[in-house]
Amino acid sequence: MKVHSKNSNVSIMVLLRLLILPLFVFVAGCSSGSSGGDDNPSSDPVADGSGGDIGTGGDVGGDGGSDTSTGGDNDTGGSSQQGGAPAKLIANAFSGTSIGLSWERDGATYSIYRNGEKIAETSNHYFVDQGLSINTEHTYTVTAGDVDNDSDIARVSAKTLLNNTNSGLSSGADIEVDNDRISNFAECNNARSALDLLDADLDSCLQAMLELNGMASHLEDIRAFAARVRSEQSPAKVELGMRLFHNKSLSANNDTSCSSCHQPVMGCGGDNLSMPIGVSALDPALVGPGRSDGFNEVPVVARNAQPICNAALWTRGLFWDNRVAITDRGLRTDSRDVSNNTEAAVGIGTLTLMMAQAHFPVTDAAEMGDITQFGYDNTTEGGFTAYREEILAANLESASWSSLFSAAFGDPEINFSRVAEAIAAYEAVQLFIDNPFFDYVDGNPDALDSDEKRGAITFMAGNSGCTNCHGGAFFTTQGLRAVSYPQIGVGKDASGSGADLGGNGAGSFRIPTLLNVAITGPWGHNGQFATLRRNIEHYRDRSGSITRYFANSEMCDLEQFVGLQDCASKVAPNGLAHTQDILSANGGGGANNLSDTEIDLVVKFLGTLTDPDAANTNSNAIQALMPPRDGGPDGRQLEAKDREGNAL
Repeated sequence: MKVHSKNSNVSIMVLLRLLILPLFVFVAGCSSGSSGGDDNPSSDPVADGSGGDIGTGGDVGGDGGSDTSTGGDNDTGGSSQQGGAPAKLIANAFSGTSIGLSWERDGATYSIYRNGEKIAETSNHYFVDQGLSINTEHTYTVTAGDVDNDSDIARVSAKTLLNNTNSGLSSGADIEVDNDRISNFAECNNARSALDLLDADLDSCLQAMLELNGMASHLEDIRAFAARVRSEQSPAKVELGMRLFHNKSLSANNDTSCSSCHQPVMGCGGDNLSMPIGVSALDPALVGPGRSDGFNEVPVVARNAQPICNAALWTRGLFWDNRVAITDRGLRTDSRDVSNNTEAAVGIGTLTLMMAQAHFPVTDAAEMGDITQFGYDNTTEGGFTAYREEILAANLESASWSSLFSAAFGDPEINFSRVAEAIAAYEAVQLFIDNPFFDYVDGNPDALDSDEKRGAITFMAGNSGCTNCHGGAFFTTQGLRAVSYPQIGVGKDASGSGADLGGNGAGSFRIPTLLNVAITGPWGHNGQFATLRRNIEHYRDRSGSITRYFANSEMCDLEQFVGLQDCASKVAPNGLAHTQDILSANGGGGANNLSDTEIDLVVKFLGTLTDPDAANTNSNAIQALMPPRDGGPDGRQLEAKDREGNAL
């Protein structure tokens, strides 16, 4: 197997800061033993101090890598359980020698059993089991009732990391992908495409490709990265962040929250819309399809709401144009105040990008409110900074919020820097990286069927070109790429032409991760494609795809615009001309010549990158990201519902 350079666009100094930050978090936050709280171990010690870089406790999210149940049945994630079983129990690896547990806070004292043996009691809603062996699965039972009564217990399983030596600084992305044509692999038995392969040759062919591109190493990296991120997060800060993320007090008119466009139960933290509806919704509680402001037939938020899940895995930049980015010189944003305040609070580390990003939607007029309605100057940086502190932070009344801020930060001071940091901590635990394909990489040949294996081989074959952008276990190089997607919507051009020239003025957008891609549609920076298959088909012949898209008015097939009168002229009045200009500027259409059958196989393969817990809105891992429907600390919590009126 070739030796690969790990994905890194940061300097040695930045890497050192990344390494130091988790150690700082550990020293500052871990003050009372293995559980990160006032746990009372039984006679069998929980940890011996060798658990690695363990932070202050468990996360509220998870990657769904555990078999979570109550009394043997799948837990629906409800807010109450029978008897003494905790709700929303989840478990995840925190390192090669530790596993973190968390459940819904309810004030009870719980007994914790590992593999049938009691190891601790705690009145917290989290616990970290340390001093474990590497690469070992453990089953935990948590109960406040009778351990012999299935209705009183919750069970969960998790496995420690493969080793305890991976520092977790690489998120598994790859910018130096090695792949080759199928015919050049001896293990593929001279087949020219995956369609020609005998079933007997599928595993040897796919394994040869995986070895060439170092997938096992990248998978180890992404798991170590995710484990490190989880271990760093303070449960109190995550809980505060969850309450803030779902609260409308951070919008100008108290009608919009972050979760208005990024719902954990929708598409891995999106909204299932091509383009989101921010402020002034007719029904602020309605999230996703059916949401409307009753006035703008085409949303005035120009770009698709990207999924929040796995946001912590991005190490280069956020937003569709990477305008919040980490460079050799540190954090780069459109605001010096934001950059300076963020670095002062968290340095360059796990929360940096997410914390910086959290400053901007709240000051976007279309997304969460217009600062000028309060008399602030939207042409100066100081106007935005003052608005965040004097309006938004001030909206969080001390009587309602001070206890949560005290628990998270040690004192009751409320400022927007702390708001953004807490939101980042909440986003950081939304990690969903378990999937059938990774099970296959781990050595389970039955994790994929024959069509899915053929799809993986087609995807990784050098002539398909997929891995030029979607490399490694994170399935992205994290950079910008011009792919000439159809231009629809209001665009980002200041002239109002409808054009969106992306992050470099040439129609380039950040390459999305393909983890969970099958559940994150509509697809494209404007949600241009209604199906994943149509999105993949675009790469076969971009020029022809664009011609067909506008000739058939495909934008009018998007759920958000079905039935809109004069749809094409409203949704993309200059779309064809803008798209052709971008196509021409980037050298034409490009083609990979995949057949219809091969495209179908790639779609099947991409479905294997979905974390089952991410796809199951009732999973504990998803439900743990949803606050109790109690109005929130100040009565302004978004109690989201779908268009049928069902609670989300």
